[in-house]
Amino acid sequence: MNWFAWVVLAIVVVGVVIALMQRFYRKSTRDAALIRTGAGGQTVALDGGVIALPFLHRIDEINMRTHRLEVKRAGEKSLITEDRLRVDLEVEFQIRVQPTVDGVATAAQAFGADALRGETLQDYLEAPFVDAIQAVAATMTMDALHEGRGKFVKEVKYRVSEELQAKGLSLESVSVTRLDQASFSSLNENNAFNAVGMRKLAEIVASNKKKRAEIESDAEISVRKTQLD
Repeated sequence: MNWFAWVVLAIVVVGVVIALMQRFYRKSTRDAALIRTGAGGQTVALDGGVIALPFLHRIDEINMRTHRLEVKRAGEKSLITEDRLRVDLEVEFQIRVQPTVDGVATAAQAFGADALRGETLQDYLEAPFVDAIQAVAATMTMDALHEGRGKFVKEVKYRVSEELQAKGLSLESVSVTRLDQASFSSLNENNAFNAVGMRKLAEIVASNKKKRAEIESDAEISVRKTQLD
């Protein structure tokens, strides 16, 4: 073969390689990592890409963006505080897959690629999140919970971080977006916890009404005394 034939052959080979790479080479992005399974075992691509051949490999995209999950507890599902009062609470969690090879692999195995792309991640994590906020709320009074939101958030983060890390996730932030006393109308007075809490609330309301009436009465007497003088 002369040099011209070698040049033509080299061009053809390069063209075939480029075509194959364009067809079967998958690149990761800043928003999504890749997991290739099949022939050759599992490969995780956080930066760069992998070759995925038909019938031999499967590629799953893992969402690396931050997920925003909300937990709402209100009405009959409201939280019980240490002083047996009930509070309506809404907490927002910001989580994401750990940007490491082990983190991506663990998260994909724990939840599946589809869950990490969609809203179903909420279904997987709501139970441990609810358990954590219930446990922390039970150690604080309603006033302490209102005045110490930072402490509440810190305790909740401590309780859920370890479990999230074991599943390949990291917790970026926790925020209390709503906190209020649960409405009387939503409580079942035959419930022992509710009965204690409703009695305490009735005592607080009655005491405040009495004090207000005394203040108003004293003020009225003072005004009349001033007018009489």
